Amino acid sequence: MHFIKSILVTLSSMLFCGALYASGFVAEKADSLYRHMSTIQRLNQLVLVSTSQATVPTVSGDFGGIYFSEPLKISLGKSDQLIVVQLDERLNPFTEELVNLPGLYTLAALSRADLLNTYLYHLEAASKSRGIDMLILPEVNHPGTTVDLVLQKMKAHDPDFFRDKKSLSFTSARKKKELIRVFEENDFWVIPEADTQTVSSRLEKYSDKIASTVSLEDKIRHNILARLLSPAMSPTDQIPNQLAVAISKASIIPLQRVAGIFPIQSDTISFVTNQPYGPMANMLRKYAYVKTAYGEILTSHSPIVLDNNSFIPPGILSGDRDIIFVGEIENLRDHAEMLDAALVYSHPSEIYSYVIPQQLFGASDISGRLPYAVEKLSTFNNDEVAGKKILGYAPAEMTGLDKSALFKIEQIMADAISSGSTPGGQLAIAVDGAIVLDQAYGFLTYDSLIPAEKTTLYDLASVTKVTGTLLGIMKLYEDGRLDLDARIDEYLPAYQNSNKGHITARALLAHNAGLKPYVPFWQKVLSADMLETFFYEDEAALLADRRSYHTRPNTIVQDTLKNWIIQSPLIQYDSIPFYSYSDIGFMILHQVVEQISGQPLDQYLSETFYQPMGLRRLTFNPLDHGFQRFEIAPTEHDYYFREELVWGEVHDRNAAVFGGVAGHAGLFATSHDLVVILQTLLQGGTYGDHQFLQASTIQYFNQCFFPNNRRALGWDKKDDKVGNVSAFTTSESFGHTGFTGTMIWADPQYNLIFVFLSNRIHPNSNNYKLIQKNIRTKIQDVVYEALMAKWIK
Repeated sequence: MHFIKSILVTLSSMLFCGALYASGFVAEKADSLYRHMSTIQRLNQLVLVSTSQATVPTVSGDFGGIYFSEPLKISLGKSDQLIVVQLDERLNPFTEELVNLPGLYTLAALSRADLLNTYLYHLEAASKSRGIDMLILPEVNHPGTTVDLVLQKMKAHDPDFFRDKKSLSFTSARKKKELIRVFEENDFWVIPEADTQTVSSRLEKYSDKIASTVSLEDKIRHNILARLLSPAMSPTDQIPNQLAVAISKASIIPLQRVAGIFPIQSDTISFVTNQPYGPMANMLRKYAYVKTAYGEILTSHSPIVLDNNSFIPPGILSGDRDIIFVGEIENLRDHAEMLDAALVYSHPSEIYSYVIPQQLFGASDISGRLPYAVEKLSTFNNDEVAGKKILGYAPAEMTGLDKSALFKIEQIMADAISSGSTPGGQLAIAVDGAIVLDQAYGFLTYDSLIPAEKTTLYDLASVTKVTGTLLGIMKLYEDGRLDLDARIDEYLPAYQNSNKGHITARALLAHNAGLKPYVPFWQKVLSADMLETFFYEDEAALLADRRSYHTRPNTIVQDTLKNWIIQSPLIQYDSIPFYSYSDIGFMILHQVVEQISGQPLDQYLSETFYQPMGLRRLTFNPLDHGFQRFEIAPTEHDYYFREELVWGEVHDRNAAVFGGVAGHAGLFATSHDLVVILQTLLQGGTYGDHQFLQASTIQYFNQCFFPNNRRALGWDKKDDKVGNVSAFTTSESFGHTGFTGTMIWADPQYNLIFVFLSNRIHPNSNNYKLIQKNIRTKIQDVVYEALMAKWIK
């Protein structure tokens, strides 16, 4: 909720500056206007002409303003008169223009005061930008409830804008005493349009007497000043989608007879609905197998979910299973006795079709409060239900990624494929903890034989550094087992007396250790006549030409490689090391993780992170873990080292010598599983029931520690000069790219995750079109532009 907090700070400062300004020039202008008014003009400032029409009536007598007795249908524009609108329980001054405003009972269900306060700012701004100077709150009969509390908070928010109807007088005062009482006891007098001439004459007759009897100066001056201070604002059709979604989530009311029904634990549900392929049914299918056919539901033992308007066939509710209703609270009354639980809301909204599935399966908290007591629901508890902090799903248009934005992304990807930048790829985007786009494009190869799928594994290349090795380093640091500023030879004795023994893990992580960018150790395998040892596990494999490559790593080759790393030269520098990106640093960190943890890198990462996160399609050496080649995107045809198309094995030749498990490369994954890792980091290290890392650790590693070096600890950061990411990303954002055409990026300020995977190096690694055409950053631009236009505004 970074955006909502920043809005509160900004608007508070605007109001403070406005107050200072009012004490000067504006206050003087208000005084001048008041002094130049005649007595009758001053009285007229407190008279409103009533109308139910959506146009400003022509009134004589120069009365102070117009009172609309019902919400408007269209904006009025700027008027010289005070425009006052009576709200009903919908709390919407423009019922046809502002379509996503929450009503009174929705706001009354909120348990979060910050959402209500932020929303009131937007409601006032949207109203004033359309020419409204004052909103009159509805009268409801729910004393002592949260409904009444919301109305009180609205009045406290801006007493000059949100007013109680009791501050208006609708009496037909005729006599002098009646007129005096009207002005004495009320802020405004509301008169019918038909009575304007009569009232004008009556006020003309008694104006001096009223003015001498009732002290009106402060009241009139206050109204003039309030109007002068009313800011000019640009109209907006809707409140920001982020705020609308947050309010919708927080207003859904959980009801359970016994605790523990929410979130649903079953991977299968029975959904009783009139729309088996409607928005909610389709969204539920992203979380579980959904049965909608009568025969299937009748014989199933899975929980039953009833939607808002469903017809319930006979016998379908029998059996020992939870029955859950989702829909409007008024419709719940008819089913209350047969239910075990419910998620209810006060007014329908299309947002609920994807928010409720999130809450049913634990991807979001459920915190709404019953706004008033309902007798039939007295046997249910209304306790808040904490979410499991897992990813949910939402439609792309929620964030502003509408058809136009998605078409732009499709065009960019189509251009990438048709221009030969990559044969295909995957794109996943998550906003506020929900995946809004998870799409595959093109094919695995240019012959278009195997289409790319959302389940296709891609070689991550250097993205391995941050989704593999860095996670291990952060965990060891957090547990106090690794000192980032200690010499690495304290952990790796083999580095003692070498040119690298003094280097620290901090310097390695930030690529600030003076290491060569890349040393082709694999060439030494060729020159040292070790190729057969690398290719073949034994003589039988040699005779059968059954190559194992990295899948069964050879200890002799690996130990030799480690010695070559120790002996590799450093960059020659005059004083202190400077930023120079290097794979070698993460090859060393790979050894550090294994030395401290006492486990192979892949095993340590799998047991500590990947398995508890539920990542089933993220692995080193995928062919050794049950994946078939058609599930994996091939990379380069390696004519120099392996003499065949690299398909299912790591592309990086140094990583191949390491056995496919290396600190700088080797992981394969889908975009979905990478989103899970980044979401864990954005959530302060928590995912599901596990606390993988502390938030303080994640924040610490997202800082830059070396001068003239954009890199944080492991993470890449935005560099406007280099243009490595979209110009719209924030300084808090972090991520990494990979040689094979991969990119992951997270932006805490937008709560945004961006994952792009491709095999741009197929079949030749000298293909740099994906980079030259800025395919990844162009897509990022589209995403950010959509967010800024409709998500946060």
